[in-house]
Amino acid sequence: MPALSLTLWALVASAKVSTVVVYPDRAQVTREQTVTCRGPTSALFEAVPLAAAPDSLRARAMGATVEGLISEESTREEAHREERARLEARLDAILREEKAHNDAVAHVSDLRTLANGYTDVAVDRITRALTASKPDPRAWAAALDSALAVRQRAMTEDLEASARLRALEKRRSQVEVELETLRLDAERKERRVEVRLSCPEGTRARVELTYLVGQVSWTPSYEARANESTRTMELTTLATVRQATGEDWTEAKLVLSTAQPQRDATLPAIRPLTVFAEERAKERRVLVRRDEQPQHAHAGGTDTTARSKGLESVPQGLSVQLVAPTPVSIPGDDSAVRVQVAQTRLKAAFHWRTIPKLSPVVFRVARLNNAAAFPLLPGDVDLYRGTGFIGRQPLEHVAQGAPFELTFGVEEGLRVERRVVEELQRPKGLFKDTQRFRYAYQFTVNNLRAHPEEVELSEHFPVSELEDVKVELEPETTAGYTLQSNDGIATWKVKLAPGEKRTVDFAFHVDAPSHYETKGL
Repeated sequence: MPALSLTLWALVASAKVSTVVVYPDRAQVTREQTVTCRGPTSALFEAVPLAAAPDSLRARAMGATVEGLISEESTREEAHREERARLEARLDAILREEKAHNDAVAHVSDLRTLANGYTDVAVDRITRALTASKPDPRAWAAALDSALAVRQRAMTEDLEASARLRALEKRRSQVEVELETLRLDAERKERRVEVRLSCPEGTRARVELTYLVGQVSWTPSYEARANESTRTMELTTLATVRQATGEDWTEAKLVLSTAQPQRDATLPAIRPLTVFAEERAKERRVLVRRDEQPQHAHAGGTDTTARSKGLESVPQGLSVQLVAPTPVSIPGDDSAVRVQVAQTRLKAAFHWRTIPKLSPVVFRVARLNNAAAFPLLPGDVDLYRGTGFIGRQPLEHVAQGAPFELTFGVEEGLRVERRVVEELQRPKGLFKDTQRFRYAYQFTVNNLRAHPEEVELSEHFPVSELEDVKVELEPETTAGYTLQSNDGIATWKVKLAPGEKRTVDFAFHVDAPSHYETKGL
């Protein structure tokens, strides 16, 4: 006897998907049901998708002991047996009705033949009456009326029979489509899982089945709405979830995880480290500039559990789990479902900022700190200022409590211009053993707005990583700047009255040994 043919005692509730933990490339699905224990008891989980990895099936029970778990593949033929029989009975009834109406159509044909006969008799009687001495027109009319009545009856029955046949044909087509759909679904394979339990007679046990499925993904996105009057920004965290497992997740608890199980669960192999040397021709040093993007591993916060409005966040070391506030329904047909998981109000410091070297315009920028109960993951941010949509920009990873910036459009009433005054290379020193590169720029900032404004203007200042290469600012550089020593970015805060125009000068030189070959300076 097959293992799954054991008698199962009554299930109090059907096995539904209760919780789903969605990772970037897979998901852990949990189904649960409640059973009443009466002797040998089993909980049967039907229609587990084939996307579920067989070796990931796990069961646990509250109020019972799990004795074993059996899984097998099967078709849905048995599940559709009653429905198929019902549809086949409907199809047979429709076919019988069609046969009866076809007989009615044949009867209509007989009526037409009879009407034609009546017409021929009436015409013959009228022809003979015309040659008589005293024709009787009333007899002619009676003969013609009889023929017309039979013809009208034939036409009426023909119209009625045709309408009924069209309706029956439509019903038959619908039933045939349902039967074909049922046939295809019955051939689809799925997994049935039986969890065998040991529990006291008459008690109730809650049984959970978990498994991993592929063909699942989620991506974060955000909406940022600036409110300059209150100096705040409303940040809405969203997640777009897709899954093509064929199993619908209906009203399930949704947990979004940033962990990558395949990568995070594998210890990297350490290999032997050797030191060796090989002869090479003497090379000349090349002096180049290097633009570097620092990368760091961001932790998910220090608290074990933190809450934001509408969201629970559970840090997991370098990953984090985001728990959606309400149950979510996600179909298993790869449809994209956008889920709102949190709203966070952040304090914002708004200011005007320009980087003329990269873009000669002035931007409205908000400086913020991530006060949400979770780190902000890389994703797109839709930006709104007032009631208008400004645009979209990418957001990098922002750890909990870390600062970040968002840009809310360009201001036409503030103008900036960058002019190259000098970019020159010339020898230096008594023996010309040093070469100097001199750079000078001038910036013009103009306020066309009706209110005083302050604009932050930034420009690169090179940072030397070599002891024999010196970089120095020159005296004509406009005072009042701040200079970040780690990245060499000089920033001026330029205050402008309405209609005022101001200039900012920036000059520096780079001294390097002449034996350096220079590229990219």
